Amino acid sequence: MGIMNLQLWFRYKKAQLYTRLVRSDFGSIGKGSWIVCPFLSFNPKGIYLGENVGIFQNCWLDCIKEYAGTQYNARLEVGDRTSIGSDAHFIACNRISIGRDVVIAQRVYITDNLHGYDDINKGIMSQPLVHSGPVQIEDQVWLGEGVCVMPNVTIGKHSIIGSNAVVTKSIPPYSVAVGIPAKVIRQYNHQTNCWERVTD
Repeated sequence: MGIMNLQLWFRYKKAQLYTRLVRSDFGSIGKGSWIVCPFLSFNPKGIYLGENVGIFQNCWLDCIKEYAGTQYNARLEVGDRTSIGSDAHFIACNRISIGRDVVIAQRVYITDNLHGYDDINKGIMSQPLVHSGPVQIEDQVWLGEGVCVMPNVTIGKHSIIGSNAVVTKSIPPYSVAVGIPAKVIRQYNHQTNCWERVTD
């Protein structure tokens, strides 16, 4: 076994051990799932991981319990065989649902809420959260590096979101979307069995 393979083996075993130690803190962690430390969550009881989920280092996944005097019952669900890249940040005050076989690259941000800022006499952190609706990432989605998914959005099955895109509106299934805000540029045609460019 080469040095790199040995390093990967130790890293995986360390992640397995860490996952066993924190398992009881979570809502649930399915068989074969692993979390690489360091990992941050102030309320992991709201997090439910399916089977064979992989979470890489430096991720912050959270379910808000209370903020600015308001109580929340948040839930974050991650489906089987989904991979979450390093430095991801998911924050729910209502619900974030991520499907099966989803690929999430590094530095991806997913939220179902925003900070309020209407009162100019208060600091941002003192104002209530704004939550317009839950987020749903359907099965087989691929979120590229640096993607931001904003509240009240559904990304349809087997869609691809290009790097650094900001998703502010729902994306249909079998689509490729890029840009700020994210715009669909390709869709799969089930009659021709081809990905086709979307024209304005």
